[in-house]
Amino acid sequence: MRHYLKTTNYFLLLLLSMSLLGGCIPQEKLVNFQDESAAKFLNAQYVQEAPKVKIQADDILSITVSTFDSTAAKVFNKNIPGPSLDGSFTGQGYLVGDDGNIEFPVLGKIKLKGLNREAAKDTIRNKLLTYLLDPVVEVRFLNLHISVMGEVKKPGIYTFSDEKFTILEALTIAGDLTDFADRANILIIREHEKIREFGKVDLSSSRAFDSQYFYLSQNDVIYVKPLKEKAKLLQDPVSRALAISGVVASLATIIITLTRTP
Repeated sequence: MRHYLKTTNYFLLLLLSMSLLGGCIPQEKLVNFQDESAAKFLNAQYVQEAPKVKIQADDILSITVSTFDSTAAKVFNKNIPGPSLDGSFTGQGYLVGDDGNIEFPVLGKIKLKGLNREAAKDTIRNKLLTYLLDPVVEVRFLNLHISVMGEVKKPGIYTFSDEKFTILEALTIAGDLTDFADRANILIIREHEKIREFGKVDLSSSRAFDSQYFYLSQNDVIYVKPLKEKAKLLQDPVSRALAISGVVASLATIIITLTRTP
């Protein structure tokens, strides 16, 4: 009986030491959408509509024109390849100048700045009616990109072709968050019309889906702040190393004692 109690005590001490070794960050800080409203996920939710991306200066656009007479439409088309395997585009497009105009074949300058894709298509189509019968116009962005910094596994600049692009998709292609990421305080830096704004997304709450920054815009910067636990680790690495060494030594002592117990 004494041997059983001694073994049990050592086993409990072993579990305690292991928990000390791995319990530096509370579990709730590592989980997304953990608040009380997360129960709503069990039911259908209304999905907010993604905001329409507006054309800005320095944007690069793919514009294709088609009609029944392909020969007549050919003069209005540049040789722009289709999407690559990752969804991005390469090749020559139409650059939106500082004045908001593009230089279009035959039609000359067309002001597209401030328009979304649908409005841009209608603008170009109306101008083409003078030359083509029932023209079909397709407009796509070639240079949509976001920057992801901070506590992610693969920081960098990433391109995307779909205007309906969310912060969750951006973090996924950046390799997901690290264990030291502050999920409740993700910063979004957005510039539009020479105005820089700062927003926050709290991924620890399901209310993140209702944020105006849940859907991203071109040139957005995502900065994932570190938890305070990381700052403590960096500020006092010696104490942290000593604590880990102490736990390892305790584990070694327990293992030796257990093996020697008759």
